[in-house]
Amino acid sequence: MIRQCFFSALLLSSFYSHGFQESTTEQPSQYVREDLFVFLHAGPGRNYRILGSIDAGTAITVGPRGSESDFTQVTDDQGREGWIESRFVSDEAPSTLRIPALESALEASQSDAATLAAENTELRQRVNQAEQQLASVNEQLQLQNSEVASLTASLDKADQDEQMRWFTRGGMVAGAGVLLGILLMLIPKKRRRNSEWM
Repeated sequence: MIRQCFFSALLLSSFYSHGFQESTTEQPSQYVREDLFVFLHAGPGRNYRILGSIDAGTAITVGPRGSESDFTQVTDDQGREGWIESRFVSDEAPSTLRIPALESALEASQSDAATLAAENTELRQRVNQAEQQLASVNEQLQLQNSEVASLTASLDKADQDEQMRWFTRGGMVAGAGVLLGILLMLIPKKRRRNSEWM
């Protein structure tokens, strides 16, 4: 019999609290301030019966304030409805909720930093490879320029040598002609004999 009454009361209170939660779902959840616990009163004042206590950092759904605004109607995470002092209601999430979120954000940032570091390392390796390839290409270009300069110098020297050969041959031909002319001038001419007048 006692169990049936208890379950009936529980069922009625859950329906009541469920209806209250639906009527206040538009308001954001607030929290009981940290480092303390507060008593949950049956009405908006310390003179009302204490229904229990709410631990610090517990998320609560806030209802209307009392006439004197010293107490606020709340529903805790267990579905209990009552009144607590307004000064213990805070909009700031407790550290028990903030710290895991911060740790998660820190882990995500560290993961992103590690990814960026890996990408940076890969980019540096690519840059180093590109610089090495560029240095190799520059070295090959210098070698080719050196070969071109050497071939150009060889061609110039060959042209000069060929010109010198032509000048030498022309000089020899001219010298031979002059020598031949001198020799021809030195050869005595035979005189004709005129036998008719003798």
